[in-house]
Amino acid sequence: MSSESTLIKQHVIDPEICIRCNTCEAICPVGAITHDSRNYVVKADVCNLCMACISPCPTGSIDNWRSMPLVRAYSIDEQLTWDELPAELSAEQLAEQGVSASDSPVAEAVPMTSADPAGEAAFNSAALAPPCPHGLLPTLSPTSMAPKAQRNPSPPQWWAMCA
Repeated sequence: MSSESTLIKQHVIDPEICIRCNTCEAICPVGAITHDSRNYVVKADVCNLCMACISPCPTGSIDNWRSMPLVRAYSIDEQLTWDELPAELSAEQLAEQGVSASDSPVAEAVPMTSADPAGEAAFNSAALAPPCPHGLLPTLSPTSMAPKAQRNPSPPQWWAMCA
């Protein structure tokens, strides 16, 4: 299969609901996530789809994927300009790029493995965090769902209560 006709499953972060908490970038074991003052983004050529960033994300903004031809993978520069996620490519658009929507993406999720030769589980600092004494969980508020220009870039109120 040539790179022109290779279908990938590209990991992308939704800028509309991301609260810029840096959890995903801090936890990524391969350094595939980066950011600027506007957006957090995933480097398609570095991400190994281990999904270590999915469950720690308090808003679910990182649990997004796009089936893309490898040659059209969204670049870092392109992702940094997004105010919202681009629409999924239709079957017709994929066909125009020489791939089929029914093709299986070449990249599959890579389970996280421990670098410890003794086979112990990888260290997870999130497991050491105490539970919120107020019993609060992250939720999406009307403010966090507002268009980016109308949002306050600071974390939601529950964050400060549980820090």
